[in-house]
Amino acid sequence: MLERNAKIALTPVAGAVLTALYPAVDAIAQDGNELVLEEIIVTATKRALSIQDIPATVQAITQQSLAEMGAKSMEDFARFMPGVNVVSGVMGSTVVFRGAITGGGYIAASTSSVYLDELPLTTTGSQPNVRMVDIARVEALSGPQGTLYGSSAQAGTMRIITNKPVMNEFEAVIDGEIRSGSESEMSYRGSLVFNAPILEDKLALRMSLFSDRDGGFIDNVFGHTSDSSAITGEMYPQDFGTLDNSLSVDNNHNDADISGLRAALRWEVNDNWAVTLSTMAQHTQMGAGNGYNPYKGDLQTVSFHDDWANERWTASSLQIEADLGFAQLVSSTSFYARGNRDVSDITDYAHYWAAAYCFDSYYHKDAMHATYTDYTNAEMLPYYYANPKTGYIAFWPRYCEGTDIGSDYFSSYQGKSRDDKRTHEMRLSSQGDNFDWLIGLYVEDARDHWWAPFAVPTTGGKQEWYTSTFNSSYAAAAWAYKFGAMGADNPATPGAVASWYSEASTDWEQTAVFGEVVWHVNDDLDITVGARNFERTNDQRYIVDHPGGINICGNPDAGAFQAARLLKQAEGLCNISSATPRSGTDKELIPKLSVKYNIDDDSMVYALYTQGKRPGGVNRSRGDPYYPNAYGPDIMDNYEGGIKSSFAEGRGRFNLIVYNMEWDKYQLEQVDPSSTNCDANGDVAATTGLPAVASVKTPGVCGQPWQNLVANTGQAHISGANLEVDYRFTERLSGGLNFETMEAQSDNAEGIPAGALLPLVPKNKGAFWLDYNWPTQLFGSEHGFARFQYSTQDGIWNAIKGGNLNAAANPRLRVPGYSIADARVGFRGEDWEVSMFINNLTDERAHYSIANGDFGNAQAQSVDGVERRQYAYTNRPREMGIR
Repeated sequence: MLERNAKIALTPVAGAVLTALYPAVDAIAQDGNELVLEEIIVTATKRALSIQDIPATVQAITQQSLAEMGAKSMEDFARFMPGVNVVSGVMGSTVVFRGAITGGGYIAASTSSVYLDELPLTTTGSQPNVRMVDIARVEALSGPQGTLYGSSAQAGTMRIITNKPVMNEFEAVIDGEIRSGSESEMSYRGSLVFNAPILEDKLALRMSLFSDRDGGFIDNVFGHTSDSSAITGEMYPQDFGTLDNSLSVDNNHNDADISGLRAALRWEVNDNWAVTLSTMAQHTQMGAGNGYNPYKGDLQTVSFHDDWANERWTASSLQIEADLGFAQLVSSTSFYARGNRDVSDITDYAHYWAAAYCFDSYYHKDAMHATYTDYTNAEMLPYYYANPKTGYIAFWPRYCEGTDIGSDYFSSYQGKSRDDKRTHEMRLSSQGDNFDWLIGLYVEDARDHWWAPFAVPTTGGKQEWYTSTFNSSYAAAAWAYKFGAMGADNPATPGAVASWYSEASTDWEQTAVFGEVVWHVNDDLDITVGARNFERTNDQRYIVDHPGGINICGNPDAGAFQAARLLKQAEGLCNISSATPRSGTDKELIPKLSVKYNIDDDSMVYALYTQGKRPGGVNRSRGDPYYPNAYGPDIMDNYEGGIKSSFAEGRGRFNLIVYNMEWDKYQLEQVDPSSTNCDANGDVAATTGLPAVASVKTPGVCGQPWQNLVANTGQAHISGANLEVDYRFTERLSGGLNFETMEAQSDNAEGIPAGALLPLVPKNKGAFWLDYNWPTQLFGSEHGFARFQYSTQDGIWNAIKGGNLNAAANPRLRVPGYSIADARVGFRGEDWEVSMFINNLTDERAHYSIANGDFGNAQAQSVDGVERRQYAYTNRPREMGIR
């Protein structure tokens, strides 16, 4: 339910707020024609313009529409933005414009940017999912926006615009909602928004507070660890498959609690100057992600840990606006910090590798085959270890994290990360009879840091932060033997929690100048020229420690671990790049050119060329990999044209846009191919068929550390068309639809088949909606209203490359398309509103994606009858509620 109590006469801005809250009012045009659609004003071009006058693909969802569709987060409203897809993870979301993505990753920069007012939220990998509380509108700018929005806007920019303080008005809005369904637990959300004048005509405060709970709907059901290969049917070592998750079984284990606040203080110094100070914070505590295993059962999964994630982020900004007479000045300084901690179950991942190595081979230490006579060589000790009980050799014992060589065990990922960003932008703009111009300066200083002990063995169950059992494992004994044989004074490294540990710290510094000039050639013809010149420096420090858990590698004063640290460094088991970070610098110029022609007062056509450049970076390289230590920028050239029009005397809008984007040297995260083993001749053993010799290493060819790197892979193209139609049929009935079709595929890339479709993006996506309102006095109301909305999209691929389902541990899978429908009906009085709704009317089980890279497809459980482990990210089931 929503309540509002206004005690002071409405200002023009307050009237706009009323319009946002009352759908029946928004269609009333200034000339009194109740059938004319409302004009939507956006600031996407950093100037306030009608969305129909902008020669570019810009979509906007107003506060009213966000409320009508019941949007809580980005993935809710992205259903109704045809050129936008949101890929949600456990923490944060990745926004994709026009299919410009090569896969889910955490190293390369994003191709799209997300702004909260003037603050860029985008970091490497993803950005937080901002809750839709007191949001004025959302703007989506498809296609490269690098001229105005910089290096993270290669394919598009999303702007989330908050409501600002209003002078001389007191307003309070209470908003609450509850919902539930047969497959989900109770959810609720509540918020309080108020606007308060402090000094007449001078000072006003606006604040919002919210607390939401998204009830869980995925059940963690009873099951055992994997005991066999889903691909070959081969049984794993004898003890595998004997452990179960009885201590972590839980219904609805993917619940989430989200709370936050936002406050803004605006000081209108005089008629020409204004200052706004704002701050915001959001805290998300959630259980597991919204994924389940279709091979286990509907909305069911088997996890051996109580997965959870905790995210906090804060943002503060100081904005100064001034009318200088000759130009408008905007200066914005922002500070952003985000911290994450999360625990997730990766037992299937660990089992895949343990099953390949954790058993006695045919080779005995006292009668080694000639190929392995160098077993006693210290350099070989990480790879071979003699079972103390049998004397037989185990290869790669680091994977054996159970108490014995073939013991079953649980495995977890327990990570932390932190992002910090400081930005400043200052711009001047002016609008004249013949020319409009804008010029600006942008400065950014950002850092992200993450810590990742990987494959930490635990006792499973429900714990907040799981205690490692590594030091009682077979792997720990193998490591201790290695360091002891090499003379380490504390060979067991008791601080270690896993065989793998890594951390990275990356710094970016960027300075850019940008500008645009619009020449009004005559009343009908406009030509826009723009450019952005930026310089960006990237420094990366990357630490690897085997085994790890405490920073022995990066700590020269490790005391009792000094000998172990030096040995690890000498053997390449530890990479200390913190003292000498890798650095790289990009200097790029990004152009823009557009031509707009007004056919008449109701329609215009335009042609647009823009370019987006995602900066290069520095790889976290170890050894001598095949891919270079630094990778260059990739370039997106966008050629676009369209028509924007209104018809039927303003009752309808029709926009049609076509585009072609050429993507050159696109960045792709992939495993460096030189991680394969060498034979004695220094060639790839898997190619020659000769036995592998672990001591042989050939730079760029074989024998190098396994590592995921970014490379400039090749070329791709993305072409498509976007259609938007809105129409008011009668005073009471209105509706709209949008549709986008695109072809996004690789053309010429190393290791990628020509014609391979880019992942996570549908060929066709569309939506439509109908709104109806009527006068009534039922329940003391003034109006009744109803809405029906429907969205649909084609299937997608979960990865750009990979094998098929029955042959690959991480296959490239076709994810089916889906359609989702919602309905809402309610009543509105003078200062209240109540509605009832059903989300996901048909209980559609949409698959947003299927996990790739976790090796679950290769895991089976014969006793439980589970054919394979699969993790499908899905939507919420059908729910009914009241707001």
